[in-house]
Formats: sequence, C-alpha cells, structure tokens
Amino acid sequence: MTGLPLQKALALAEELGAKYGWFGDLHWAVNEVTNATIDGIGELASRHGVKLFLIGAGGAFSKIHLTDLEIEKITEQPIFQQDFNRLIQTMQAAKRLGVDSVLVYSFAWPGEYSAGKPTWPMRWLTRGGVIANIDMDKLLKVFSLVIEEAEKYDINIVLGNLPWHYTNTTTHCRQLIENLNSKRIRVMWHPSDNLTSGELDSATAGFMNIRPFLHSLHAKDLRVIDGLNLNFEYCPIGEGDVDYITVLRNLREHRIDAVFAVATHFTLPNSDGADTMRINFENIKPLMKRVETNSDT
Repeated sequence: MTGLPLQKALALAEELGAKYGWFGDLHWAVNEVTNATIDGIGELASRHGVKLFLIGAGGAFSKIHLTDLEIEKITEQPIFQQDFNRLIQTMQAAKRLGVDSVLVYSFAWPGEYSAGKPTWPMRWLTRGGVIANIDMDKLLKVFSLVIEEAEKYDINIVLGNLPWHYTNTTTHCRQLIENLNSKRIRVMWHPSDNLTSGELDSATAGFMNIRPFLHSLHAKDLRVIDGLNLNFEYCPIGEGDVDYITVLRNLREHRIDAVFAVATHFTLPNSDGADTMRINFENIKPLMKRVETNSDT
C-alpha cells in the first residue's frame, strides 16, 4: 500500500525483506485482463522474492450501500452484478497464480457515502452499529453465493474489517461468519479501524472474537481525536492508539499463523509511500523485540 507502480512496490518489498505481498486492486472489466498479464504479475513477484498471499477484487462490494439492494432481486441488480463478476474473475486469477485467498468487502452502512455520513454518530455510540435483521439476511444471501463460487475455484474469501462496512468490528465479523458456517470465510483484522468504529477493546476481546477466523492483519496506526465526529489522524505504527504490544503478544502466545500486512496511510512532507512504508517497517521491529523478550519497556 505504497501508491507505487507494481514493479517499484515489489522492489521496495525486496529491500525491506518482506516475504509476502498483497496484490490489492485488479480494477478490471470482463475480458480486459489476459492470462499473460496475470502470469506476468506472478513472475514479477517471484523475481523479487515475494509470495502473493492475497488478491484484492478491486474493492468489490466496498461502495455499494446494502440498503439499495432488494433481497428478492439481488442477483438481477446491475450494481451487484458488476462487483460479483469482478470477484469471480479475481478468484480465477488467484487460482491461476496459485494464491488461495481473495479479499472482499461487506457493503457500506446506510448513508456512508452521503454528505455528512448521517449514520456515523449512531455507529460510534453503539460500538460499530446494529445490523438490522433484513440487512443480515442480505449479507447471508450474498456471501452464500460468494461461497458457492469460492468452492468451485478452491479459494478462501477474506473479509475486510473497515469502519465503513458492515464487518467494521470484530463482533460483526464473528456474527456474520458464524451465521454463514463456512470454512471458506476468513478475516483480515484491522485493529486500528476497530478503534475508529468505537471498538476500544479490539486488542483483547476483539482478538478472541476473530481468533478462529484470522487470516492476516492490516497493520497501521492512528489516533482517535473525537470518535463521535469521525475525527482521527493516521500516524506511524507505535505512535498511535493501537495496542500493538498486546496484539503481537496474543499472536505469539496463541501461535497464530497470520500474515502481518504492513500499511501506511499517514503522510510526510516531500515524501512518498516508500518513505512511510520504511518507517512503519522500522517501527514494528522494536515492538516485536519487546514481545519476544517479554519486556515492558
């Protein structure tokens, strides 16, 4: 998540010693991406010593308000069909690349992309909002269809954990996954975004919620200034409100085999995503060392 072209991003990964890579955005339409293009992505990653562990489906379902979908006609609605087809294409690409997981999102809360985000205060005050029964029924219908496709390609589906979507907290992730009852569904955990959504115990109770379903972590840091009014700022890892010592300690003590996907999001004057990524990589190392040596200083 550097904003760099693929080749430069992979060169940076090699410089930093990153062994795994998340290919985030395949913004494509039907027949736009050839097998040769897909193969080229895999060959380029391999050349830099990076194993692709996750493929993004171009933000599938990220910008769709769930309340805009009619449950009886979900599959007939063009706004759904476009993202669903993109997701299937991404599964096909992942299968070709030998990647076993595809990232997808869980639809936008009511009013999320409207002026002023009218439902945000309610969501903050209720630690992430309350999923109405009809909305849960829609989620179950959609992701049951997604699971059917995933079974065809032997692909796992990884849910994003962003504040703008229905799986914004570990509680909601667990609720959806347990209702789906499929081993195909996993979670990319976002402890920082859980804090944004008002789930202040994400590092402790939140970890226990998603421990059985944990695929990877989206690692970035932020400071919550005024949660009710969605006022927060991103910062380097270890300088914000995320309790990374507890997060890391839980991962270590429970022997969780999850990829630590380092992100950036904060900016610096006269620098680019490569510089901020270098900072986050350097900042995470002493935190890991503290956990390895059981040091609290």
